[in-house]
Amino acid sequence: MKFLTVCLNPVVQRTYLLAALKEDGVNRARRFRVDASGKGVNVTRVLHQLGERAVLLSQAGGAWRPFFLQLAARDGLEVEWVDSGTEIRICFTLLSEEAHTSTEIVEEAEPVCPATGQDVRERFSALLPGAGMLLLTGTQAPGFSPRLFPWMVSSAKAQGKAVLLDIRGTDLQLCLAEHPDFIKPNLTEFIHTFFPGNPDPPQEAVEERMLALSRAGTGVILTDGERPVRAAFGEKLHRLPVPGIVPVNTIGSGDAFAAGFSSCWMKTRDAVAAADMGIRCAQWNAGQLRPGSIRPDE
Repeated sequence: MKFLTVCLNPVVQRTYLLAALKEDGVNRARRFRVDASGKGVNVTRVLHQLGERAVLLSQAGGAWRPFFLQLAARDGLEVEWVDSGTEIRICFTLLSEEAHTSTEIVEEAEPVCPATGQDVRERFSALLPGAGMLLLTGTQAPGFSPRLFPWMVSSAKAQGKAVLLDIRGTDLQLCLAEHPDFIKPNLTEFIHTFFPGNPDPPQEAVEERMLALSRAGTGVILTDGERPVRAAFGEKLHRLPVPGIVPVNTIGSGDAFAAGFSSCWMKTRDAVAAADMGIRCAQWNAGQLRPGSIRPDE
């Protein structure tokens, strides 16, 4: 395989397309769909749609597990999973055709059973040698050790694998000591991670922090919705325009960016070209009803 993706907080995602979202009223769906989701799942699906071989490592449990795995198989995803002993969460997306908005209702995950972390480590160790690049995305369900992600990054770098992180907060801070190749939080997540207690730091301070990280060997890519993508690679700071579109569903666009960037970078080792590919994939995703997808809905 070329890519190993990790999703430790999977979800069954229900997406509803409404003419308009009416608060305190009856909302009838014009269309709806159900998908396996979570950031790592979305990344894996887009990589698969780009023609890449990607294996997803996840945890899964409860009555929804067979359905989650069935949805993943429907999309052609290769999933390696360990039993979490707890139920997969269900989340909802409400899309307004009138306002072109995406509203999420997020169910928080239950803590995984104590043995889950060690089971994930063992399965990860078996899968990693066959991968060329590791992608860690999203949050961990409660119950995992905060040292799990840094251990994964350290293991990958020790074996000469490329690493991209789309995580935030303490998870991201702890992983930086292991020198990942790239980090791709959105701007809000970057500020939350590196400027705690200051929701609106000066742009110059944000860019200085980006360059400090890139000079230390970790490229930084910050997505910001419809605003230009900012990236720091080595000594250079880049601003890449994002073409305007009328979105259908923006959920998963950041994941599509991560997949497109990683696919292109592994072929070209050109980070700027890879960021352009990431932007295209994010735009394609925003035009689909299915989250984490660059193909027309089936």
